[in-house]
Amino acid sequence: MKPDARKAAGEGAKKAKAAAKPRGSHGFRVLADVTAISADTEDLQDRLQRFVELIAERTETDVCSIYLFDERTQVLTLAATTGLERSAVGKVTMALGEGLTGMTLEKLEPVMVVDAFAHPRFKYFPETGEDRFHSYVGVPLVDGGKPLGVLVVQTLRRRKFTTREMELLRTIATSVSQAVVQARLVEDLRSKEQEQRAFRQRMVAAMKRLQALHKTIGDSERIERRRQKHARLDGLPAAPGYGGGRAHLIQPPVSFNVVVDQAGEGVAAERKRFARAVAASVAEVKTLKARLESRLPEFDSGIIEAYRMMLEDRGFLDKVEGHIEDGLGAESALKRVVDEYVETFSAMSDAYLRERATDVKDVGLRLLRNLLGIDEAERALERDTVLIADELSVSDLSLIDHAHLKGIVMATGGVTSHATILAKSFEIPTVVGAEQARDLVHEGDAVIVDGNSGAVFVNPTPEVAREYERLDRGYRAFNRELDAMRSLPAETGDGRRVNLYANIGLIADLPLVHRHGADGVGLYRTEFPFLTYRDFPTEDEQYKVYARVVRGMEGQPVTIRTLDIGADKYPSYLKFTREDNPFLGWRSIRISLELPEVFKTQLRAILRAGALGRVRLLFPMISSVTQIRRAKELLEEAKDELRQAGCEFDAAMPVGMMVEVPSAVALASHLIREVDFFSIGTNDLIQYLLAVDRNNHKVAELYEELHPAVLSAIDDTVQAARGAGKWVGMCGEMASNPLCTLMLLGLGLDDLSMQPLYIPVVKRIVRSVSFREVQALTRDVLSLSTVDEVKSRLFDGARRLGIIELVEMYH
Repeated sequence: MKPDARKAAGEGAKKAKAAAKPRGSHGFRVLADVTAISADTEDLQDRLQRFVELIAERTETDVCSIYLFDERTQVLTLAATTGLERSAVGKVTMALGEGLTGMTLEKLEPVMVVDAFAHPRFKYFPETGEDRFHSYVGVPLVDGGKPLGVLVVQTLRRRKFTTREMELLRTIATSVSQAVVQARLVEDLRSKEQEQRAFRQRMVAAMKRLQALHKTIGDSERIERRRQKHARLDGLPAAPGYGGGRAHLIQPPVSFNVVVDQAGEGVAAERKRFARAVAASVAEVKTLKARLESRLPEFDSGIIEAYRMMLEDRGFLDKVEGHIEDGLGAESALKRVVDEYVETFSAMSDAYLRERATDVKDVGLRLLRNLLGIDEAERALERDTVLIADELSVSDLSLIDHAHLKGIVMATGGVTSHATILAKSFEIPTVVGAEQARDLVHEGDAVIVDGNSGAVFVNPTPEVAREYERLDRGYRAFNRELDAMRSLPAETGDGRRVNLYANIGLIADLPLVHRHGADGVGLYRTEFPFLTYRDFPTEDEQYKVYARVVRGMEGQPVTIRTLDIGADKYPSYLKFTREDNPFLGWRSIRISLELPEVFKTQLRAILRAGALGRVRLLFPMISSVTQIRRAKELLEEAKDELRQAGCEFDAAMPVGMMVEVPSAVALASHLIREVDFFSIGTNDLIQYLLAVDRNNHKVAELYEELHPAVLSAIDDTVQAARGAGKWVGMCGEMASNPLCTLMLLGLGLDDLSMQPLYIPVVKRIVRSVSFREVQALTRDVLSLSTVDEVKSRLFDGARRLGIIELVEMYH
């Protein structure tokens, strides 16, 4: 073959080989270029446009377009194109089963048509100018089986794409799909970040506007409101004394009311923000403790122990972080968890535990404020100020200058909230539950707070003001007398001695026990740690808590009641079936006996604490001899386990039981043989005897401590104990009612346990009478048949004994 012929043959072979390759074989580089474009720009629209231009060039096609699919509307929209009219982008749309592009996505398989105009599914969109193009290939864009859109290429001339060309387009479509998913994710995160930033800005702005609005309204209405009619509000006495001054309405710096469910900036970012807020809150609690210690050295700042516990409790933190993991912003996640905790505590009938909801809200608001970057600022007060608020927390009170604070009125709250305990420590007259306070009291109004009766007078008449000035002078003199008798025994003039003990539930209550001269702790409720821990507290965890109480009482007796959960206070980790009537269901000692290992863990912790001081063990809600015997068997097992472990404990610890159900009264003479003492729990006993739910407003007025049936049941219980030579006490709220003191003393109770606040006045009553006279009054009252007759006779007796002013002051 001649050289020229060989050369010609070689050229032909090269052309034939080239023809055998897919058009634009160098187009395999398109995959690397797609990746490069993805790394170069995060903007989805810019990325898509550069994709179509690149693909059209490298595949040597006349048109390349990308249609994106909206799953919500089930519509395909032209998102980017080269070759078609650019003005059609964003305007051309089609349904899932519409046109060749719709068919491609419907089948989720590539569609190739040599002459698109001849295909029955072809749909012409004049605005695209595609009437010049004949061949059509559509390749679905898919992510994990989920349709994203369609990649389309078109040519002017009719032609059939080869198998290798179709494979290349599939590969390109896969790469484009990944790039679209990535771009959408970045765009979504950026959008959420902007929304979150705007959301926080709106929250902060809304809270500032609320504060400014309240101040503006207060300033503009101050003079006008002072001319309002006189008003009297009724609430609950929370801290004793009388105080008067000008009303100052306060609002919290932040509120969950403006927090709505909002997506976060990303899980990692939101967790980091929440962690910073937790750390800042822990630091603030330490500062709060130091501030309390400096302002009130004798006050045990352990009152804020619950705050620290919650901020460090993994159960609480994990719940918030769980919502963050689900995509919520930190503020929204926090709100959900706080609302859940508050709802749980608020639903409880036990007032002491119900009021822990305020502590949860305080911790939650502290975290929210730190999430929003709002500083905690101290509040200056004008001279002689009465605070008016929906609710106050320990944090609120610690930031206020108490020198000018003369009284506190709360629309909500309770008598055993931490803020109320702190108000008592600062000796600030306080009324809670004055529901109309926010409506009827305005900035600058003159207000008198009667912390003894629970009355609040708004813009009082001169006569009312003068009367309270007189009462205040008498009350101060009375308190000086009580202070003088703090160390004296509660003993009648003819030598009858009664022990006055305190009911407590937190270590933080101990300062009040000592301040008011209690003889010991007659009831230590152990429920709170069980309700706040993420699981049943261990023996050592319980022992540490009980040990602090025993050591804190410095040798005085401490009566520790075993776990009394159920009815409306179940820990979150305890699995149970919801009951139609939980107060008559699985609760108290019934739970303990069905969970013997958990019960023995608590018994071992109490027995060990007994080695540190005078501890008495109390079993709640015993209704049969079988129950008390089983409880004692488990107690002996706990002792054996401690002996085997070589632990020090009180083997001779006195054991008692609560008398709080009618069957226990009926079996009192049998039950007393099984224990060392009785403690009458009037709160449950009264509601079971009278079939009255005291938390039901419709029937609450039927809940009567001085009902003849209640008095008869107490008398029967006391007589059974006396007959067996055992002692008997009372730890229900009835013990703190000064009107009932005469009756309980005359019935022969040995111990009365109550809120520490009431110990001085009960002691004064005991020391002001003779036992012989009170016994005669009691025998007389036991013969009466109605509540009105009982109360009338007791008031007459108090008047005859010269203590009517003491009774009326607290009644």
